[in-house]
Amino acid sequence: MKPRHAPDANDDLLELERQFSLDELDDWHTAAGLVDSAISMIESRFPGVTAHAFVHASEAREYREITREGLASIPDDSLFIACLAMCGAGAPLKTVFDDYVPDEVLLRQLLEGAYGGYYIVPVVHRFSLLAFVLLCSKQDSARRAVGEQAAFMSELTSRLRINLYASSIADGRQRDLLRLAEYPAALHRRMTVADLSAHLLEDLRPEIAFDRGVYYEFEEYLNMLIPIVWTGIREEPPRLLSGKGLSGHAIERKKALYVPDRGKHPSFSAMEEEPFIEGSFISVPIQTGKRLIGVVTVARNPDSPEPFGVEHRYTLEIAAAFAASEINNRQLYDELEQSHFATVSSLTRALEAKDHYTRGHSERVMSYAVGIAEELGLSREAIRRIRYAAILHDIGKIGISDSIISKTSELTAGEFAEIKRHTEIGYDIVNESAFFREIRDLIRYHHEKMDGTGYYAKIRGDYPWEAMIISLADIYDALTSERPYRVAFSAKEAVAALGDLVEVNFDRRIFEAFRTWIFREGNARGFS
Repeated sequence: MKPRHAPDANDDLLELERQFSLDELDDWHTAAGLVDSAISMIESRFPGVTAHAFVHASEAREYREITREGLASIPDDSLFIACLAMCGAGAPLKTVFDDYVPDEVLLRQLLEGAYGGYYIVPVVHRFSLLAFVLLCSKQDSARRAVGEQAAFMSELTSRLRINLYASSIADGRQRDLLRLAEYPAALHRRMTVADLSAHLLEDLRPEIAFDRGVYYEFEEYLNMLIPIVWTGIREEPPRLLSGKGLSGHAIERKKALYVPDRGKHPSFSAMEEEPFIEGSFISVPIQTGKRLIGVVTVARNPDSPEPFGVEHRYTLEIAAAFAASEINNRQLYDELEQSHFATVSSLTRALEAKDHYTRGHSERVMSYAVGIAEELGLSREAIRRIRYAAILHDIGKIGISDSIISKTSELTAGEFAEIKRHTEIGYDIVNESAFFREIRDLIRYHHEKMDGTGYYAKIRGDYPWEAMIISLADIYDALTSERPYRVAFSAKEAVAALGDLVEVNFDRRIFEAFRTWIFREGNARGFS
C-alpha cells in the first residue's frame, strides 16, 4: 500500500494534460477563435455544461457573444458590467444579482432563465472587463460540481485574459485599418485641391483623434511652410522655414516625427516655434517620390488619458500617403484639364470672332449652365461634362457657311435647314475624341424640346436631361444679347420669357434653379 502523501502518477499526468490543453489558448489567430477554444475546453471538461462568452465590442459599446448568435447584448455602461469589473474571481450568478444588482430583473431572467446560467467568471485585465464567461446547465449534477469548475475557470481565465487583451488590441488595429481604407473616398469627395486642403484635418479626425492640429503647405521657392488650416489653436500659426520647429524639422528630414511627450524631450522641449503643440505629437510630411507637398502635425494634450502611441504614427503616415497621392493626382489632372480647356476655349473664340453679335456667346452659355448645375447640386463629374458641352455646344457651326452664320435678315427655309446641321456636325467633331464622347449627346440635342418639336423630334426622356440646362442657358444668352433686328432683353424680361418655355424647352426644376442663381448678386448680365 502506498503512503497517503506519495504523489499519484495519474494525478501528475492529468495535471500535465490540463496544462498542455490550456496551451491552445496561446495559439490563436482571431478573438473569435480564442473564445471558441476556451468554450470548447470548458464544455469538453464538464459534460452537461454549456459556456457562453460575452466579449466587449468597443465599437458598439456593449458585451455580446462573438462566436454565435446570442440572445442578448449588454451595454458596457450598465451597473451589472460595472460590478463584474470589480470582481476578482468567479461567483455564483445568484450571488451577483442578490448582493450587487438586485434591480436588474429583466437581465436576471434572461441570464438565469433563458440561458440557464448559474456561475459567472469575469475576465479582467488592468481593471478593464474584457469579457465574462457564463456557465449554464439545467442539470443539478453539473451545478453541484461548481467547486471543481471554479478552480478550472480560475486557471483558464488567467491564461485567457492576456491573450484576449492581445487579441482585442489586434482586432482594434484591424478595425482601424478597415476604417482607414475609407479615407481615400473622403478625400475624393472634395471638389478641388484647395477644398481638400481646407478640410484635411476634418477628414483626418475620424481616423485618429487629436486635440490640436495644423496642416502646412510647403512653398518650395521660399523653402517655407505656410499654414493652411488648423484646429484647437487660438491664433493663426506663423510661417516656418524648413528645419525650424517640429513641422519644419519633419519636412527637412522628410520623415515622420513621433514624440510621446514634448515636455520631456531634450531637443523639442527647447524649441520656441509651435508652442501650441504640447503633450504627445506626431508630425508627418505629405510627399510623393518627387515633391514635398506639405506637413500635418497633430497633438494630444499633456493631460490626455491616452497619449499617442507608435500605432498612431503609422496610421497618420498611411493617411498622409493617401492625401499626397490624391493631391498629386488632382494637380496633374487639373493641369491636363486646364490645357484641354484652354485649347477648347481658343477654338470657340476663334469661331465666334467672325461675328460681332455672337462673340463670347459660348463662354457665357458655359457660365450660365455651370451656375444651374451647381445650384442643382450636381456632382463634380456632372458639372465637368456640362461645362465642356456648353463651351462646345455650337462648335458644329464651323461647318456652316459664313454667309448664313452672319446673315442679319430672316433665314430662308433652306438656310434654316442648313444651320440646323450644326448640332450633327458638332456631334461628329467631338465623337472623334474619346475625351469628349461623354458630352456628344448634350451637343447634339441641345435644341430638342420636351414636346418633340425640336431639331430631331425627340420627346422628354429620349435625350439626356442635362441638354435642357444647355438649352436654357443658350436661349437666355440669345435673349440678353444685342441683335441687328432687336435690342437685348433685360435679365428680368429674359427670365419672364423663359418662364413661358417651362415644360416645353426645359422642366421647372431647371428653370427655378436658373432663376435662383441668375438673380444672385453678380450673376445677372443686364439686370435692371
